Amino acid sequence: MKKAIISTIISAGIFLAGGAQAANKMDPAVESKLVKVCEAIKSDSVIKVNVAIRDSGLGMKRIADGLVCNGYDAVSFAMANEAQKTAKFMAKKSTADNQEFLASL
Repeated sequence: MKKAIISTIISAGIFLAGGAQAANKMDPAVESKLVKVCEAIKSDSVIKVNVAIRDSGLGMKRIADGLVCNGYDAVSFAMANEAQKTAKFMAKKSTADNQEFLASL
């Protein structure tokens, strides 16, 4: 009886953990739009960034503060890809303290 209770608890824990992971998946359409924003940032074209952000349906501040491209925030991602124009643009739009990034540009 004790083994049956323990196995039920373990099974329930595994089932609930699997459901929680599935809930964290992003809508593929939104993910595709955000990938296009990352590609625009990498292109070093402020116009492409503006168009991609507008097409994403999210606000500029939200993208500038919350977007993660390949593990980097938007400004760091631009700098890692030698896109100084878009790095400067995203740093200005971000509410984070990116003064060290602006100083290095």
